[in-house]
Amino acid sequence: MERILAVKLYAIGDLIMSLPGMLFLRRKNPSSEIHLLTSSLLAPLAGLSAPADRVIAMEDGALKGGRKGLSLLPLALRLRRNGYSRGYLMHRILPLRLFMRLACAGERIGQGTRTAGLSRVEPFESGQPEHDSQRYARLFGWTGEEELETPLLDLESIPRPAGMPAFSGTAPVALAPGGGRSSIRNTNRKRWPQDRFSRLLELLDGEGIPSVVLGSTEDGAFLGELRSRLPERSLDLVGATTLLDAAWVLSRCRLLITNDSSLMHIAGLAGTPTLTVFGPTDPKRIGVYPPSAKHVHVLPEGVECSPCHPARGIDECPEARCMLSITVDTVWERAGKMLSGLR
Repeated sequence: MERILAVKLYAIGDLIMSLPGMLFLRRKNPSSEIHLLTSSLLAPLAGLSAPADRVIAMEDGALKGGRKGLSLLPLALRLRRNGYSRGYLMHRILPLRLFMRLACAGERIGQGTRTAGLSRVEPFESGQPEHDSQRYARLFGWTGEEELETPLLDLESIPRPAGMPAFSGTAPVALAPGGGRSSIRNTNRKRWPQDRFSRLLELLDGEGIPSVVLGSTEDGAFLGELRSRLPERSLDLVGATTLLDAAWVLSRCRLLITNDSSLMHIAGLAGTPTLTVFGPTDPKRIGVYPPSAKHVHVLPEGVECSPCHPARGIDECPEARCMLSITVDTVWERAGKMLSGLR
């Protein structure tokens, strides 16, 4: 049996955006055995969403520190024994290209402009407007002629987290006021001000709508003010959930109001409608895929430099005017329309 290795080690949203391409790979290779190498953080989510026969987890810290290349050597040698005839690398950094050369004796395909350890490369930018899911799909041989499948999360296999309420009454609205962290940077440019999220929580409470606040442990470090004055109907789960726990909670919510973040992509995978505040990033490129009427974007108006990422550099902006230009009234109006339609 032919064995194929796909490598996606970090970035939650990127893993989810790579799933349509992996579904294409699965469809084109029905009799092959596909292995996905990912991090121990992402492995549980990948195990219930990726079309892989085997998910292999690597320690999350293996790519950190001065010895990150050497730390991958024992794993690469172990994987080589699996006899992969093809390998697909969904990263563009040199240590992982060298890792692929050791791990995969067959053809090694990646993205970029130079082979450097790979057998073949596919340009990351095609020269045409496209979603990142389509960029990943091109890596796996997709030409745009076939429709990409919509990835699904096996929600039935996720148990209710310990101590979590059943949400058996009115379905809550979830809010994700954090995010902005990626594999290479941690920036506040993608975050709508937390006092505006606080105002949304007050408005939801005034309408008798329960709410849930989600976020990572890192988010908790700067959301202190918001969390200190949550309404009575609001449940604080910042830093209290795994990725699968968050997916379980989101699947019980009628709507997620969020920044451009990993939780936006998890909500899309769980089938939960999203209302996302976008500023420096482009929803046509990195919004929930595939686009649908249940995933609504709030965009800045009159800010000529938005979106700026990745063309001009998100870290060069001193004040993120694009995010500041979006008012609470605008987001609340969109949320009201979505909630009315969901009822």
